[in-house]
Amino acid sequence: MDKHFTMLLIPVLATLPLFAGSDNAALKKIESLQQELQQLKQQLESQNENILENEDILEKVETKSILDKINFSPDLELRFDKLRYENSSIEGENTKIAPSDYTGNAPAPGTLNRRSGYTKHFDIATTIYFDLQMSAQLDEHTKFHGKLSFANTTQSHQRMCILSRDIKAQNAESAFDVTLAYIDYTPRPNTDYSSTLSIGILPTSNGTPMQYTQNSQRSSMFPALVFDMNSYGLIYTQKLKSIYARAVFAQAYTLRNIFYPYQCNRENIDNATITGIYLDDTFRVLGSRALLSAGFNALLDFKAHPYLGPDVTSADTKVLGSIYTTGIGIDLPKINESALDLFVHTALSIPNSNGKIQDYKITHYQNGKGLTATNTPGFTEADYASGTMLTKNGYALYFGTKYTLNDRFDIGAEFNHGSKYWFAATQGAKNMFNKLALRGNGYEFYAHWMFTRHIFAKFGFLDMHERYTGSGWHFGEPAKKKADQEISYVSLHAKF
Repeated sequence: MDKHFTMLLIPVLATLPLFAGSDNAALKKIESLQQELQQLKQQLESQNENILENEDILEKVETKSILDKINFSPDLELRFDKLRYENSSIEGENTKIAPSDYTGNAPAPGTLNRRSGYTKHFDIATTIYFDLQMSAQLDEHTKFHGKLSFANTTQSHQRMCILSRDIKAQNAESAFDVTLAYIDYTPRPNTDYSSTLSIGILPTSNGTPMQYTQNSQRSSMFPALVFDMNSYGLIYTQKLKSIYARAVFAQAYTLRNIFYPYQCNRENIDNATITGIYLDDTFRVLGSRALLSAGFNALLDFKAHPYLGPDVTSADTKVLGSIYTTGIGIDLPKINESALDLFVHTALSIPNSNGKIQDYKITHYQNGKGLTATNTPGFTEADYASGTMLTKNGYALYFGTKYTLNDRFDIGAEFNHGSKYWFAATQGAKNMFNKLALRGNGYEFYAHWMFTRHIFAKFGFLDMHERYTGSGWHFGEPAKKKADQEISYVSLHAKF
């Protein structure tokens, strides 16, 4: 009997004795019916409790079934950096540091150059990173990949950007973000000619050959010197026996700046549509299973602004055109089945300006603040802070080696060079100092000490020699610069 009908019927039957007079037989009959209805009500309530209990059990079983498919892999890094910076000269640079109480409308009356002719020693910077990586084989054709990331740094009173003599400060904050979340769909897996469509927040940062210095697996499908950015969109991969061909169509973005305590060599991307074609192949050479990777990448309708402080935002930026990057590289692990790894990569950046100008050059002062010709916050009185997109092609070279001494120790050395007009699409680089964006020469020496299979320490020294302004910038005419950065660092890693 329907539950709701039964509940309505009970009060109606309860009023029948009022109309039955003294008919004892009728009264007994009514009492009997009332008892049966009460029993039926109790049975229905018991059944409802069982249904709710079963629903809870079924929900838990279904949730457990999904969680059983997901593999979790935590990755923790605690890092200490000691930075020394010496800026000897910048061509055409004469911006002064104004007194703290200066509110005038004329150039700052200070005597010290703000942008050149100084040396800075930073306190030890402590940074912690935590990644929780996830993967799941949902069915025969579908895989899920995800990563949650957290970062925090002590560099609140000494922001590790060395573009000025006076040390800038920023609020002490933590950052938490979803840095990977994508689905791989493969209609015909385990064949020589399988194809895969990847959709979501894509694995387009920390590509080869960054795995050597980071003592990790290759994290991106693309070579880092050509394309190392955060993005969301689509990647189509076509397997051709040992060759993998990839096409990418995505939108670029930049993580919050707290993920990058040192921000001088990268820009904040406001808009960029990514299209690209990439190939990689593995083959035997010099007794090594070599990886050859090549690609062409386009950043269309590119709009970005450098990290120059909270006053400089996307509101003051323009789309300056498009930038193309093409490159090729080879990784040679375990040469002649020895303990020696070697890699060589090179790339070319090709700007295509639309003639619009991005401007951070100070032309006048108002209430002590330097402003541009359009009354927006300025950066310097020198010419290199204003201009169209880069007007000439740039190039870069990156090579290095790593030698495994035993199952506990390895050592490595790397060199990179960027030309005067080099622009690196590396805004998503996990490397804190984004050394591949450098216009000049970079040298890095490091060692890994394995405590266990999952825990290791890294000791290193990075020396970057800037020879032109604007490393990581996409606009303006680079000026000659003589500056050196020396970074000594220690980091502890736990990977599971």
